[in-house]
Amino acid sequence: MNTSPVVAVIAVDCSTTAVKALVTASDGAVLASASSPLQTRSPAPGRAEQDARSWWTALDEAVRAALQSLPDRGVVRALCISHQRESFVCLDEAGEPLAPAMLWLDGRAAEQVARDGSEHVERLCGKPADITPGLYKLAWLRDHAPDVLDRAHHVVDVQGYLVQRLTGRWVTSTASMDPLALLDVETKDYHPDLLRIAGVRRDQLPDLAPVGADLGELLPVVRQAWGLAAGTVVVAGLGDGQAAGLGVGVTEPGDAYLVMGTAVVIGAQHEEYRPSRAYRTMVSAFAGQRTLETFSSSGTFLSTWFRREFGEAGADGRPDPELEAAAAAVPVGSEGLLTLPHWNATQTPHWDALSSGAVLGWRGFHTRAHMYRSLLEGIAFELRTQLDGLEEATGRPVRSIRAIGGGMRSPLWGQILADVLGRRLHKRADGEISALGAAVVALTTLGEHPDLATASHALTSFEDVVEPLPENVQRYEALLPLYKSLYPTLRDVLHALHV
Repeated sequence: MNTSPVVAVIAVDCSTTAVKALVTASDGAVLASASSPLQTRSPAPGRAEQDARSWWTALDEAVRAALQSLPDRGVVRALCISHQRESFVCLDEAGEPLAPAMLWLDGRAAEQVARDGSEHVERLCGKPADITPGLYKLAWLRDHAPDVLDRAHHVVDVQGYLVQRLTGRWVTSTASMDPLALLDVETKDYHPDLLRIAGVRRDQLPDLAPVGADLGELLPVVRQAWGLAAGTVVVAGLGDGQAAGLGVGVTEPGDAYLVMGTAVVIGAQHEEYRPSRAYRTMVSAFAGQRTLETFSSSGTFLSTWFRREFGEAGADGRPDPELEAAAAAVPVGSEGLLTLPHWNATQTPHWDALSSGAVLGWRGFHTRAHMYRSLLEGIAFELRTQLDGLEEATGRPVRSIRAIGGGMRSPLWGQILADVLGRRLHKRADGEISALGAAVVALTTLGEHPDLATASHALTSFEDVVEPLPENVQRYEALLPLYKSLYPTLRDVLHALHV
């Protein structure tokens, strides 16, 4: 008896560390999956680069491996991509990289942020001036490697690069290009003022399509290599943050997603465009809405850094059950240690490329476990500060939080987050949530669900709920004003250390 689903899609997430491919049925069941790693290079302090060609080779490898375990490849009807945002590459006429791709976590453009950031720019693109958007990295190239931009026939985001390899078209989605801060967030089109600052021309940039648009069929050479049927299409995807929101059912104002990844993000939907430095505004997958996000680039990056530098030799930053248990035994507040987790500068709400981290309150009885717990608490306090600012700026309380990502694999960190945020967390640590969001888009485009919201809720599931502990909430509330005073108190000192 044939029990194969009628329709399935390939959902791809090209993240910073790997490309993941899921073959997902219309009911959300994952029929097959595989991944292929990506390597990031840091040739100088503050730089983060990848070979864009590896995006394609890793995607090809992951898709081939996933399809190998699929009994009937004829069920696959479409492919959709989610991806690391703000990253881009400059290509020659043949589509070959002229330089390594500059990633979202590349920090070399602080000078351009200070010079080119302005209220006018922020209002146009919806993003406070920061080292993360591609706009300022392109301005850095204009200043330091103008020949790269002069010779570039194409300047594309991650999806734009991959779609060309898949279909032959130079096109991406508005939600994918938007994080580079080259679009007017209201018109969803390139704005000449932003292109002038970046030093790029419109003819160098990909065409734009809405999320969910049919971008065309797979090239025959790709389709045949993968053993897929004629008529398999590529559907316009979106950045991994917006896709994660779809993957956990955040479809309307009042709900929020919390991504505990290399960076940490709180995201929510909002109806109107209201510029604010309390968040960055992204093009939403939903017509008539905007995606508002707070952002900090020191997420699991920081906990992994600590385990790598101060953990057991040879562990290379991997989770350490003994360290987790020791930190869990440390009282709330880490017995007087308080951490400002600005290891990778600070984004929401300060947007300060020159800030850095600090740990205050050291006493002779403190241990490695105290510092580790204090790092986890510091990131939670940073998120609470951002959540408070988001609610105040929008005038709308966040009633529920869906927490996802590798950081949620730590029961200790999950409890700290629930206690500091003072809210119940619907938790999902495992599964490729951004890829699931891409599957939501593709299945809706194919007509398997009537709209994105219905598809999102139909495919969403959670592993657990973390309830805040009232006694811990009270203790953290008492520490919150101290935490909020750290950055304004230390700002000038931190700047002086790194000029």
